[in-house]
Amino acid sequence: MSNMAVRISSPKRARVAAGRPAGPKRPRRAIERPNASALAVERAAEIMFLLAEWGDGSVTELAETIGSTGSAVHRIVTALKRKEVVVQDGDSQRYSLSWSVLSLARSLSARADIRTLGHPKMVRLRDLSQETVTLNMRSGLNRVCIEQVESPHEVRWVAEIGRIVPLHSGVTGKVLLAFATPKETDAYLRTLDARRKEEPGVPDRASLATDLQEIRQRGYALAVKDRIRGISAISAPIREPGGMVSAALTLAGPAERCTQEKLKAWVPHLTKAADEVSDLLGRSRWQVPETESEAR
Repeated sequence: MSNMAVRISSPKRARVAAGRPAGPKRPRRAIERPNASALAVERAAEIMFLLAEWGDGSVTELAETIGSTGSAVHRIVTALKRKEVVVQDGDSQRYSLSWSVLSLARSLSARADIRTLGHPKMVRLRDLSQETVTLNMRSGLNRVCIEQVESPHEVRWVAEIGRIVPLHSGVTGKVLLAFATPKETDAYLRTLDARRKEEPGVPDRASLATDLQEIRQRGYALAVKDRIRGISAISAPIREPGGMVSAALTLAGPAERCTQEKLKAWVPHLTKAADEVSDLLGRSRWQVPETESEAR
């Protein structure tokens, strides 16, 4: 592990050093702390936020600011160092965040980028098909549309941005469910029996499992007159860095125009667009400089 560190200068930086008064202590929240383990986790989080604000800090400075003892803080930073979350300067013995913390932001960074990266591909796909193209994200047991490029036709399918739809409903949700982890897919399937008693349109476990297996084998989902009567659609997965699928690209329109033959002809273009967005997400991850001077 390199000793490179994330350094963020701040005028608010508090130091407890020779000839320098300690800065003001960070206010402590009056919350219940159920046990020592939970308190240690809270203090570890406080230390990480302080190091992000200051750039680096000593055990004494950190202990004074969070209102803890030096020995307790030393145990925490030692544990964080073992996990390569912080690094220690060999000369000053001060601690700072390591570059590995950037991995914590990769997933969120990718999600923030996905609309910007996906929009040109969506426009190209819309222009080719003249039908509406949507970008959807998984959200727990549901999916939500976060972006769309509408068809120019007067009669067209228009998605409702922000609307929450169950994963078992429609090709988009089924793609997200099919390419979830086996554990996540099995857990979702186990919820269906109880939901069928209270929610209309919930499929039985066996039929949905069969659909998901076929989608995994094909690499996309296709349905004529699927979730909404009169609307046909195709959907393909978008992979985030690391291979996780939590987004999907979908093309949909009236069944009178979007025949099965047309949908199949558009599939290669849809999957290509989804793969291109996946590649862009992978390349958009934060890059760690090779030297500390490059980080500056």
